[in-house]
Amino acid sequence: MKSLIISRLCLALAVCIGSITLLAAENQDLCTEERLLSYFPKDFVMMTLNKYQIPKDRWDGINRDLAEKDFEIIRIVEEKASRLTPNPLRDPKERHVAVKIFRETLQESFSSVMNMHGVSDQNQIHAMLDDIQRQKAELFAQCMDKHPPRLNDQQSNPQEEGRNPDDDDDEYEWEDY
Repeated sequence: MKSLIISRLCLALAVCIGSITLLAAENQDLCTEERLLSYFPKDFVMMTLNKYQIPKDRWDGINRDLAEKDFEIIRIVEEKASRLTPNPLRDPKERHVAVKIFRETLQESFSSVMNMHGVSDQNQIHAMLDDIQRQKAELFAQCMDKHPPRLNDQQSNPQEEGRNPDDDDDEYEWEDY
């Protein structure tokens, strides 16, 4: 009798712990800084590898190598941009060049990792990177809806505070950006 009660209590406890774990996972904020700033988020990469039928035995190596590349992207983009005059990262009029350099760098990094792991079809590699970037854009939009940006409460509606929005005494100036 005693063992039956203990086993039922253990089962009830296991169900409760499982439910709490599930609730925590469901409520986990997917909008973490790390996830939003990663160029190759592991879960997006895995979904893309699955979608494009890349053999599962390659997934861990691909994710590991892409995680390493993640840390190199900015440095590579800065190096490429510094060789140009004007430097597109410092000249707002050259923003389109900076975007092109960034996209090329992502493509080169992603392509090199995929080539190392036996994927060589450049059209497929390009489509896979586009798929990862699409997932990232969707996540970003969801996060913006869930966590709208605010500079501070006073600046969100200066009219309510009796302030003129055109006053020059704002806390932030254009030069700060």
